[in-house]
Amino acid sequence: MNLFNKSMRLAKVFAFVLSFLMLFFNAPVMADTITSPTLRIIETAQVTGGKLSVNTTTKSLPATTVIRSAKLFLPASETGTINKIQITGPNGLAFGCQNIKVQDGVDLIKACGGPAVLQAGGQITYIAEGSGFAPAESTKITVVLSDEF
Repeated sequence: MNLFNKSMRLAKVFAFVLSFLMLFFNAPVMADTITSPTLRIIETAQVTGGKLSVNTTTKSLPATTVIRSAKLFLPASETGTINKIQITGPNGLAFGCQNIKVQDGVDLIKACGGPAVLQAGGQITYIAEGSGFAPAESTKITVVLSDEF
């Protein structure tokens, strides 16, 4: 029994010393957290006569990008309908959505049911059509695309 008590004391001392060393000398052991840069694309379009029409083509992306958030910003009381969103990349349709009622702060990715995967290596065409924007029939609509939720 005496040998058991001595070995328990030794184990406690060893655990304390090990904890002490890990507490004060842990820098080389722990890996730094790597965070990738956040992608933010901000686009503004004009709503005229209560209608939205966008058809634009961009250059190739440097890397495949997953768009996880597409927040829409409108004046506070403005509402409308996005009749069609279509994003086409080098591999075909990357994202599509139809007939979504929108107001300030709506996330189009959530409303349309999933992220958009934009492939690198070719042009990206973005088409959006909307109608019924009111009370101001002529205003600006801003969308902020991000790879964060």
